[in-house]
Amino acid sequence: MLPNFLVIGAAKSGTTALHWYLSEHPQVFISKLKDPSYFAFGLDEQGRLLWGEPEHRRWFRVRSLAEYQQLFHDVGNAVAVGEASTMYLECPQSAGRIREQLPNVKLICSLRHPVDRAYSDYVMYLRRRGRRFDPTRDFDAASTWARPESRWMQIGRYHTLLSRYYDAFPREQIHVLLFDDLKRDPRKAIEEVYRFLGVDPTFVPDLDTPHAPGGVPRSLVLEGILTSPALKAAVQSWVPKRPANWVRRLRTRNMKQAPPLPSELRNEMTRHFHDDITRTSQLIGRSLDHWL
Repeated sequence: MLPNFLVIGAAKSGTTALHWYLSEHPQVFISKLKDPSYFAFGLDEQGRLLWGEPEHRRWFRVRSLAEYQQLFHDVGNAVAVGEASTMYLECPQSAGRIREQLPNVKLICSLRHPVDRAYSDYVMYLRRRGRRFDPTRDFDAASTWARPESRWMQIGRYHTLLSRYYDAFPREQIHVLLFDDLKRDPRKAIEEVYRFLGVDPTFVPDLDTPHAPGGVPRSLVLEGILTSPALKAAVQSWVPKRPANWVRRLRTRNMKQAPPLPSELRNEMTRHFHDDITRTSQLIGRSLDHWL
């Protein structure tokens, strides 16, 4: 068994919430392991990654077809079978690999304002490394994360990344979801996803439990415990829904909002994306003027 749909990204654009909303639908089977990243993994003859920094190697948890198929061994009578891996949008080889093995797959991509996405991704980067947010350091256009060439910023060049999929797959196999819609009206947004996958669109998932809350942790120690690989694997794999949701709520209470980006800095950074936003709008057939 192989999937008939994939959530391909973008990172920090609501993919974790989407993963859980899909997992709750009785007609949907989605891999309990989020981000297996199978179609982003590849090695050259020297055993080096074909794509990704060396530190990414540990994120490639599924590296063979047999391991990948095992993710879907218990699909039952599910109509829609899939997985979610945000690396698929970033990795240049993923679209071709997916096309080769899953030519009829349906693809779901969630997009967020590129500067907001980059900022959220950077704040997560600090959390994972147990580092404090420093406005003096981080609210500067010359800061590492805010530079146009940084990985945080490059992921927001959606036209380049998404074009690979529009070149490889028919348009009707691609559904683009805006993070703005997921925040404003999650029920309507997920209903459109259900309809795209051919499952009952009237099903209403749990929209109250927070998933992957962003922000700055009040306690770095507690954040480290709640996001430890062992606990994360347990929550994703076998912990029942109620205690798993308790863990998510506890983590949310430990999180406070990151300081808002100064409007001057946000506007300056957005200017780097003006042409790409315009081209992305044309590509997906939807106005993104509210991003400019």
